[in-house]
Amino acid sequence: MKKWMKTVVSFISAFALFLVGTNQVSAKSSKTTKPVVIYLTRHGETTANVMHLAQGWSDYTLTDNGVKGAQYLGMGLKGTKFRAAYSGDLTRQEKTAQGALDYSGNKKVKLQIDWRLRECNYGSYEGRPDIAKNVPEIAAYYGYSSTEDFQTKTGKLFQNKMQDGYYALDQANKLDTTLPQQYRAEQSTTVQKRMTEVLTAIAKKYQKKGGNVLVVSSGMSINMFLSAQDYPEYQGVGIANDAVTKLTYKDGKFKLAGPIGDLKYFNAGKETADK
Repeated sequence: MKKWMKTVVSFISAFALFLVGTNQVSAKSSKTTKPVVIYLTRHGETTANVMHLAQGWSDYTLTDNGVKGAQYLGMGLKGTKFRAAYSGDLTRQEKTAQGALDYSGNKKVKLQIDWRLRECNYGSYEGRPDIAKNVPEIAAYYGYSSTEDFQTKTGKLFQNKMQDGYYALDQANKLDTTLPQQYRAEQSTTVQKRMTEVLTAIAKKYQKKGGNVLVVSSGMSINMFLSAQDYPEYQGVGIANDAVTKLTYKDGKFKLAGPIGDLKYFNAGKETADK
């Protein structure tokens, strides 16, 4: 056999062995990890929600309905055993998570706090009427004739464009505030990055044994995370208070394990409480 042919045969053999080894490592990795099911949940109703104000990083608390909503959520989740529970460091997120744990039979699960699960930061635009002022101003900034025109033409990217509108207007200091730079509005990509990082870290922490993990965050930040995933089901619609999006993490990927923003747990708990 000619020398060049021997070289080719040796290369092919080595490459084949490499592929076999890679497949064996992949198979071994798959066997040593188990699925982690993330119950990604929006917090309950807040005082800002009922006043139609943008809240973002501002710490508005739950209304009485919001407190009851967390209880309904927990009652609807009864029978689901959580290995762990996380929430952002905002009061509305913590109270929702703790209520869900207490009423689902998971009182012994310690709630862990991670600031990266916060809502998007709207900077100087927090505390202002959202639908009445903020969204129309962002729509006008982009050149849309109305909020409806803005939403229709941006489709599933509406939430992302809105967040980037907050960022652009706040960077230009359109409201003429002296808010320090570190508290100014975030870009959508910044929120996507922190939400993806924290959810991945949480999932990886429990993948050796698998199990269910409750994670409570906020509507826009959950939307930012979902927009970064390649889910045909994601259409950028708003997520209701106490709604759950189930995700399965396996082999380094998040997959949807049910509808986005599902209210079935909340509704089931409310039905039980009303009997």
